Amino acid sequence: MTFRKAILWSVGGQAVSYSILFICSVIVARLLSPREMGVFAIAMATIGILNVLVAFNIGTYIIREKALEQRMVDTAFTVNAATATTVAIAIALCSLCERYVFHSPDVARVLLPLALTPLIGIFEFRAAAMLQREMNFRILSIVQTFKGLIAAGTVITLALNGFSYMSLAYGNVVAALLSAIWINGIAPRHMSFRFSLVGARSMVTFGIRMMSIGGLATLSSRLADVILGYVLGLASLGLYSRASSISALVFENIYGAITRVVFVRMSEDYRTKQTVRATFLRSFQLILATLWPIQIGLAIFSGPFIYYLYGQRWLPAATPLSLLMIAQTITLCFGMNWELFVLKDETAKQTRLEVLRSTIGLAFFAICCMFGITAAALGKIAEAVLGVVLYRPHINRLAEVEQGCIERIICQSGVLTVAATAPALILMVTNHWSHLIPIGQIIASIIVGILLWLATLAGLRHPMMGEFDVIVRKFVPKNSSG
Repeated sequence: MTFRKAILWSVGGQAVSYSILFICSVIVARLLSPREMGVFAIAMATIGILNVLVAFNIGTYIIREKALEQRMVDTAFTVNAATATTVAIAIALCSLCERYVFHSPDVARVLLPLALTPLIGIFEFRAAAMLQREMNFRILSIVQTFKGLIAAGTVITLALNGFSYMSLAYGNVVAALLSAIWINGIAPRHMSFRFSLVGARSMVTFGIRMMSIGGLATLSSRLADVILGYVLGLASLGLYSRASSISALVFENIYGAITRVVFVRMSEDYRTKQTVRATFLRSFQLILATLWPIQIGLAIFSGPFIYYLYGQRWLPAATPLSLLMIAQTITLCFGMNWELFVLKDETAKQTRLEVLRSTIGLAFFAICCMFGITAAALGKIAEAVLGVVLYRPHINRLAEVEQGCIERIICQSGVLTVAATAPALILMVTNHWSHLIPIGQIIASIIVGILLWLATLAGLRHPMMGEFDVIVRKFVPKNSSG
């Protein structure tokens, strides 16, 4: 599969999955209270902390390896199975602790079925990792969409039948089970359960480095949820988790979809050409040009967005949502840093940077939590700024780009963002930031913003126009002569 097709399949699949999850979140938010959502958020935060062990990210080892032997895949399967089993046992033990030590029977009930998901993931790991290495994102996208549909249907059906927060837990388990069955059925050539420990030492060393990088980020994020829940209560956590889940859906389902393909392409470039410069710069331009207008636009329209979709009782989540979207915008200034550090085998250096960023960021967030969920979201902006300070000096060197090149891309993307979001900002300011602005006016301002964005892309001769041109030439037939 070509790089462009892989991007289209990955982003398209993520877009469909995002739409499914988004619609599901809207329906569930109207069925469950902020406290019920808070119970599930605490359970997921607990699992997130335990999942630091799964941040070994052995799948990345398979993707980047130059000469992949069958026994190495067997070893990766073995290492992943061992860590997943450990996490499953730890989740079950946490369920007992929540019930008998912390006297939280609701959280304990949610944790118990979720202990099955790491075990189910063992059987999906091998096929999913190999399909990603082969850049077969068509199959991966189809499975991901199927998984989202199953999860959404299960959660909504159970919520309608009075299962409360347990509907979210059961939905995750059912979707994980059917996804594992389907992906192995689609790619039976990769279905194998052979165990091996050949080369396990180097793989575990790599995994520990990945754990110290990705695991720290996960640990910091989940600890933040736990701290907020215990400082401000489950209802406040439910409101904050609504804002953070929306921002995560936007970030992970667009940025994540693009970068997982970009990482495979950069790995290939580095193996064959010993450079990632061209792929990095083009991808960085396209990511900022796409995501920044969406993020800032949602930050501006957060009030009407929350009100019309989730209802009046979720309105306190609007301001935190705005601030979290701004934090994400800042974070993209040092985007794809993980991919660069991994490819250049400088994960030890990134570990030190991530320890510093996560520790200071979590401490600042904990202090901000004492002043409410809006202040907590401001803490995330401070953490994003710290990330820029720590990571930006390394990006040029790792991506092999000259000084000022990335800054020009950032300025160019800023111009595009201003053009795209100016109508929304004018509308909100003239209406005194009311959440009751008519939907028709909101849609009209979005359409005008898109048109201004396209005009600015053309005026700047942005690479995005080249992508549009390829798509048009592919799908619009040329007029026959005569």
